[in-house]
Amino acid sequence: MAGFIKRYLETKNWTIYQLGNATGLAHQTIRIADKKTVDQMSAKNVRLIAEVFGFTAGEMLDEFYEIEKEINNDEILKELTTVFEKYGYNTDEISSELLDGEKIKLDMNDDNITKLAESVNTTEHFTAYLDDSTDYMIVEAIQ
Repeated sequence: MAGFIKRYLETKNWTIYQLGNATGLAHQTIRIADKKTVDQMSAKNVRLIAEVFGFTAGEMLDEFYEIEKEINNDEILKELTTVFEKYGYNTDEISSELLDGEKIKLDMNDDNITKLAESVNTTEHFTAYLDDSTDYMIVEAIQ
């Protein structure tokens, strides 16, 4: 997912220009790499960036993979947040714990609950269903 290099640099208070100067890579090369996935980075670019920050290439990849995962998770949660906001539901319970198996329970008394469930079920990463034993609408991540 795009942006992992930039996000990493933000944690170091660096810019892409500073990284380019430190590695000898063209700034545009870094920007192009940042628009791709970690897996699409060239070994040379990973090695050069790793050397600047005192990491091995493998350690640098680990850093980038973790950031890429965070960015992906943020996008997935944004999808659900958008649906909740559309139907006027509180988004406070939407968190990364949903991606680890947590569930959101919603009271069935709201007029928009059916529309919300239908919209949730059109998303790529979440499902909504009625829990017969509790009479709550359950929203959870598709595992």
